[in-house]
Amino acid sequence: MDLQSLYTIVEGRRNGEFFYDTKGKRYIDCYCGAGTFNLGRHVQELSNTLQQQADKSDQGNFVLISQEKALLASKLISFIPARLNGVFFSAGRGEAMDFACKLARGFTGQTQLVTVDGGYYGETGFSVSLSDGDKKKSFGQIPDIVSIPFGNIQALEERITAKTAAVITETIQVENACRSASEGFFKIMRTVCNRTGALMILDETQTGMGRTGKKFAFEHYGVEPDILVIGEALGAGIFPIAATAFTRKVQKFMNQHPLIHLSTFGGHDLGCRVAYEALELYEKTKPWENAGNVGQKLLEELAALQKQYPGKILSVHGRGLVIAITVHSDVMAQKAVTKLVKEGIFTATGKVARDAVIIRPALTISEETAKTIARSIRKVFKTL
Repeated sequence: MDLQSLYTIVEGRRNGEFFYDTKGKRYIDCYCGAGTFNLGRHVQELSNTLQQQADKSDQGNFVLISQEKALLASKLISFIPARLNGVFFSAGRGEAMDFACKLARGFTGQTQLVTVDGGYYGETGFSVSLSDGDKKKSFGQIPDIVSIPFGNIQALEERITAKTAAVITETIQVENACRSASEGFFKIMRTVCNRTGALMILDETQTGMGRTGKKFAFEHYGVEPDILVIGEALGAGIFPIAATAFTRKVQKFMNQHPLIHLSTFGGHDLGCRVAYEALELYEKTKPWENAGNVGQKLLEELAALQKQYPGKILSVHGRGLVIAITVHSDVMAQKAVTKLVKEGIFTATGKVARDAVIIRPALTISEETAKTIARSIRKVFKTL
């Protein structure tokens, strides 16, 4: 099976840690919709909620408040461990980031956006312009965006000024081999933003909702953002919904300018009900605890594999249940992904670091499933 035929797999039944193709073959889902299926595949409780709500409601009017929108906003604000007060719902990650950028520019009256190298934020206007990769050159046309080296404190202090609307980064660059920065980098970022008036925007699309062993990865670094982008894991794969949360001071501007962004399907009332129940499930099961425990053991297993195959594996990085295995070339990474599929492990290379294999299973996986993943990876690298 080559890489092209890899993505001709037709998904059939889905259940928990696994999905099956239409021929009945079982796969451990280590792609999980790029971190959408944090609670596993086809969560029955959420599917039931969607069906029940469909008998009562519809998408609602985006420009009007509804009970569904209000309840989810309140629930999400109480779920996030930060002093954020307002929420705007979107259909997906890219739109949530685009809105965050518009909000920052509107609130500060400035246009400059400072981002970091190696990031990936989605497939829409601002998101592509902020991201690294092939699409930025062809489609990233948003002006007044500058990039600094991820983790470079001196660059933070030099480039973020009173003319900066916001500094934007992921806490961990999942698509770039799970590259991360020091706690000091994020704390200095927070300090510089406080001094200059720039807003601190953190994208936790792939690291949020429990994946790194805490609810959100910013908790590991001891900072709080002004604006937080939350991805599709909010809807747990049952309904497309994402969110942008922001502080009270930013909310005051939003209250005065409520239509700076319009989204036909943002805050879809059916989706809000599903996301509300998903948050209930997150709080009940606390999957971040399992992600931290099982993820650490899996990381240790894969780090040991690096020592066994130093000529093939350059590095193993990650936190919780998001781990990147960086190899010697894009070609080797593609071969590894293809061979893993034959072993029943469905995953992908990074969108930025094409030489990295990204492992991000459901946060609910068992230790036995994690051991199966490790065994399969060991078997594949023995043959590469």
